[in-house]
Amino acid sequence: MKPNILFLVIDSLRADKCYGDQKTSITPNIDSLINNGSYFTQAISSAAATAVAVSSMLTGLYPFNTGMGDSTYHKLDSKIPNYIKILKEHGYHTYSSAPEIATDFGLTYDFENVDSAYDNYFSLFAGLGDQILKKFSSNKLTQPWFFYIHLFDLHTPVIVPKDFVDDKFGISQYEKMVSSIDSWIGELLKNIDLEKTLIILTSDHGEYVPVVKHDGEIISLEPSPTESNLWKLGNKVPKNLYPMKRKFGSILRIARGKLKSSKTSTISFSTYEKRVLFDSRMGSGHRVFDDLIRVPLILSGYGISPKKIISQQVKHVDIFPTILDLFDLQNPNQSDGTSFVPLLKGDQMEEIPAYIESPPSIDEDSEKIIGIRTSNYKYLKNISNAKNSMELYDLQNDPLEVKNIFDDYPDVVSKLDKLLDDVRSNTKIDQQEHDEDEIKKIEAKLRKLGYT
Repeated sequence: MKPNILFLVIDSLRADKCYGDQKTSITPNIDSLINNGSYFTQAISSAAATAVAVSSMLTGLYPFNTGMGDSTYHKLDSKIPNYIKILKEHGYHTYSSAPEIATDFGLTYDFENVDSAYDNYFSLFAGLGDQILKKFSSNKLTQPWFFYIHLFDLHTPVIVPKDFVDDKFGISQYEKMVSSIDSWIGELLKNIDLEKTLIILTSDHGEYVPVVKHDGEIISLEPSPTESNLWKLGNKVPKNLYPMKRKFGSILRIARGKLKSSKTSTISFSTYEKRVLFDSRMGSGHRVFDDLIRVPLILSGYGISPKKIISQQVKHVDIFPTILDLFDLQNPNQSDGTSFVPLLKGDQMEEIPAYIESPPSIDEDSEKIIGIRTSNYKYLKNISNAKNSMELYDLQNDPLEVKNIFDDYPDVVSKLDKLLDDVRSNTKIDQQEHDEDEIKKIEAKLRKLGYT
């Protein structure tokens, strides 16, 4: 019998909020998975947007090969090969519980259960968690199974359950929510036979958490619980009340802007603090800093040796080639990824640079940034205006990516630029024409989620 596979994606979970000394949440269950498995400290997402990142992960293809890496959001073409189909061909029964935005983007074609998607605002703690747990406790999953769970509770707006509002669970609403999600993961694991199941835990992308420690004081610009609840309720407003909603939303934004100004007007923030406090992952502009693309990656359970912390860089597109390699399953996919099974076995393997890009934007004026990341450097450029917008960051000495050293290291820039061109030239999939009406519908739903 083949092992079962639980694939758990916690939307918007940053790597440093899952493991390490920057974490203030309480996560005994995630910690246990790490202790009993392998944790990758340098796992890199292809882009900081759910649809782009997940489509890249499920296909093993970079965004420009999935058709999702354009300047505008698109739906994933069902003809593009993906690893869910491959697992089905190898005898797996495939199930999903993911936000409906995944269905909108064509990411749930190959799952068997009719309830593979849920309302984007259906909370894990308002019934969704119990629904998922019931699927496991009822023993109705046909083995061997692959179950994809995508949790949306850490995605803005974050509404912390009342049992986790105490500051002992984290210094921010974000980290308190991480604590609460971990508690639910504990309940899930009670229903999983770890000797027969491989567990993969990762995130689609990271997030800016607008909470910083400045001169010994915690400065927080997170939305209040009231604002978050109003945002959530506002997205359920009927179309005939949209004018009233827009007016009310405008009042809230103005009030929030004044609050931010009153909290920060007399403080001199660092470049990094300004980015964290005032930028938005869902806004337009530069979205390839490590806060947004370095994600947690845990493999635990069946076939995984315990207590391995692996610092070598791996990529989202490597995950499914690794799964198939672990179980000696044939991989017919034309993947941009490479199996990292040697690292899991304690062997050496050459590090492969990660291709990254800024996600599409609803704002037509947004710049499209592409780049290459290694363990040592990150090189970025504007795809349409490269000469005037190149960036190079020394990730070893400047992990917060504050100082652009592009002018200081021409040899490094030349090498990485050639590498970037080589990656981009490796096109595997013919691009499809996209329906304009479909694009408009997708963009409307993204605006409801806060994207611009």
